[in-house]
Amino acid sequence: MDTRKWLLAVFCVGSLNAFSQGWGFGGNGSSGLSSYTSKKDVNYVGDGKGYHAMDIYYPKEEKASYPVIIHIYGSAWSSNNSKGSADLTTVGEGAVKAGYIFVTPNHRANNDAQWPGQINDIKAVVRYLRGNAESLKVDTSFIAISGFSSGGHLATMMGTSRNVKEYTVGSTTMDIEGNLGQFTEFSSSVDAVCDWSGPVILDKLNCGSAMDLNSFISPMMGNCSASQCPDKYALATAVTFMDPSDPPYLLVHGSADNIVAQCQSQLFYEELQKNNIECKYIPTGSDHGVNADKVPDMIEFFNTAREKRMAQKESVGNLPDVTGSVMAPSVTLKNGHLFIRGGEKNPFSFKIIDIVGKVVSQGICTSLVQQYDLSSLPKGLYVLMTDIGYNYRFLK
Repeated sequence: MDTRKWLLAVFCVGSLNAFSQGWGFGGNGSSGLSSYTSKKDVNYVGDGKGYHAMDIYYPKEEKASYPVIIHIYGSAWSSNNSKGSADLTTVGEGAVKAGYIFVTPNHRANNDAQWPGQINDIKAVVRYLRGNAESLKVDTSFIAISGFSSGGHLATMMGTSRNVKEYTVGSTTMDIEGNLGQFTEFSSSVDAVCDWSGPVILDKLNCGSAMDLNSFISPMMGNCSASQCPDKYALATAVTFMDPSDPPYLLVHGSADNIVAQCQSQLFYEELQKNNIECKYIPTGSDHGVNADKVPDMIEFFNTAREKRMAQKESVGNLPDVTGSVMAPSVTLKNGHLFIRGGEKNPFSFKIIDIVGKVVSQGICTSLVQQYDLSSLPKGLYVLMTDIGYNYRFLK
């Protein structure tokens, strides 16, 4: 065994031993949240598996509902049970003190499932929270996600793959959404993302002088390298799915990081900018870990994103509703279908837009009645916009 492989093996053993002691890749244990109300080992899939369990922590101030921050632990995708060491005394305390529910899920490791199993798990977490919003006191209008190291990779994927089900790159098709759990009718979309030192562009992991993480990624890809299976790696990289409607991103990464090179975040930041996605990058001089002094920056970033979403909802609230009866000569909602009328003499174009401004469908009404099936849309609030002056909102 050469020196580099020997060092890698030592690092892996040390890291996995650290997980068993309640720490992991810079994560902090649970002592800081022991005084907060919590729900432990909630199975978000319903299969009784430990790798599908999550812990939920609540702010001390009693409210009917709270916005949410999900945080994914770092483990080089190698741990399926590190929710108890998911930066609880940094990200966790910051979240609950700021009035957020803090959720730490387990997910399948690289030896439990190949990709996209890991992202399927995290999407099931979000759907579970939405499906149980009333009992869990979840304010579904704002669910943010954060992640450290490999957890940062998963968090970035959650942001750009919102509303993505199956996706094809080259000759490879993957089910990015998955169908885990009992709440598949709910959306897995998130509203803001924070990535702490994540290896986010998998085919450029060696952009700097840091650890070679390919031995951790390869098992997720069927023991296939990026050069052998570029399509698979593209389907596990958030850049592949970017578009301007994606939620805002905050990136935090240290120049002294010898595990994941800082250039990963720099490259990702540049891609976000190219795609006109709102983003902020905070380079630090730190090593691999969550910077406690930057947690307030994350909270401020999420608060700002939430305020913008609330403002968007208020502006949508000023539009008339589409109801079960004809409100104007153009639109009816009935039995899960939109009936768009009035284009037989004067055709007009229309768009259906979700709450964050993404166009989910568009077309031209050229007939007396044009029917649109809403079954492919996740539950939520939408706006129908026409170019003849009629704009309506409707709830799916």
